[in-house]
Amino acid sequence: MTGLMARQETGGPDPKHQRGAVSPRRAGMVIALGLAATAAAALWVAVTAGRTRPVTGRLRNVRLLTFDRPFPEGGRFASDPYIGSHVCAECHPGEAALHSRSGHALTLRPAARRALSRRLDGTSVADPELPDVRWSYRYADGRLSIARRTPNQVEECIAEYAFGSGHHATTFVSVIDPVVPAILEHRLSYYTRDGVLALTPGHETKPPPPGLTPHGGVPPPRDARACFGCHATQVSARGSPGIDEAMMIPNISCERCHGPGRAHVAAARRGAPESQLALPFGPDRWTAPDLLKFCGTCHRHPSGPRPEQIRPDDPNLARFQPIGLMQSACYRQSQGALSCVTCHDPHARASSRRAEYDAVCLECHGGPAGSGGSARSLARPGAVCPVSPRQRCVECHMPQVGVDAGRHILLSDHWIRIRREAQSTAESGTAVSNTHARVPHDP
Repeated sequence: MTGLMARQETGGPDPKHQRGAVSPRRAGMVIALGLAATAAAALWVAVTAGRTRPVTGRLRNVRLLTFDRPFPEGGRFASDPYIGSHVCAECHPGEAALHSRSGHALTLRPAARRALSRRLDGTSVADPELPDVRWSYRYADGRLSIARRTPNQVEECIAEYAFGSGHHATTFVSVIDPVVPAILEHRLSYYTRDGVLALTPGHETKPPPPGLTPHGGVPPPRDARACFGCHATQVSARGSPGIDEAMMIPNISCERCHGPGRAHVAAARRGAPESQLALPFGPDRWTAPDLLKFCGTCHRHPSGPRPEQIRPDDPNLARFQPIGLMQSACYRQSQGALSCVTCHDPHARASSRRAEYDAVCLECHGGPAGSGGSARSLARPGAVCPVSPRQRCVECHMPQVGVDAGRHILLSDHWIRIRREAQSTAESGTAVSNTHARVPHDP
């Protein structure tokens, strides 16, 4: 990091040689180096400190809409098309109640607002890979501070955001520069199932991935914004490439999936006919491929990775549900009927009662005794399982798979199939690796 600082000071062109024309290639290199140096300098200021006076990052709390400030009745600015989920609840209380308990509604919060932050106060753990490093957590004055301790130095910074609903995991994030944008994804994440702090996926130091620092990952600006984009309804209200913290709409709200609702609400309040109440988009009007592409915006779609990267023996694919589902015979033979909402209520938290999903399987694979004719039945019936025709469908064909290095997160593999031993016992894989895979996601 200090090397990059030195480059910022000395890497520019010598003033004595600036009279001549600068080639486009050289100019591009200078600009690239300057941007890299600026980002490195911002990170250094935010997270580096001397032994006796640690720097704690931005000295203010994050005050997000819907957490610390209500969504403005008239919008965040003139002609704001968004209206806020609290207004949707006036006419749709059932859906709103279900959604409020879902992972989507809890996936981005100020770190200080998480009960987890208070529980971590006073916690100190050894780095999983570096024996001379310890990580300490301190909650005071409404802030969560994370310190990296070595025998010679203490470096501390404020964790501003908590990513993830906490159903599976929580990753803390600090914003270095919201305009670039530049963020620090902290090295350790909290895993709920085992109640442990362990490496954030993708932060293993051997080999070190691009952007990894001693404090965690610093993804490129585009990926940094995408991290917020998949945990928020809107990141910037005015089309900025940065993170507009003052106007950002956190979490996946009604308007993330149905579109801005101000015109819809205005029409409903004046008693407009049904034909004028249509929202910009919504799952109720989409085909199964459209829905999978829409959910795949954040949960990944097979159009992203190269075909050869999608391998049935890669357990990491369990993290990317649409990719797995679209490889399955169930999807391919459904003639465009099978989608995420075939099994999941899009407003509610995904159920952990696996028998409920067995009932969905039996709508097509139940044979003469099946429920046939259900509204959710697919285009044609499937074969009846010869091993267990009435139960354990999901247990056998969609088993839970560990998707992080320590196997602290278990997700159901949506590549519905008869699993071979090699596919069930594979320990690791790199079939679908990208920047976003480093953050524990809560489906």
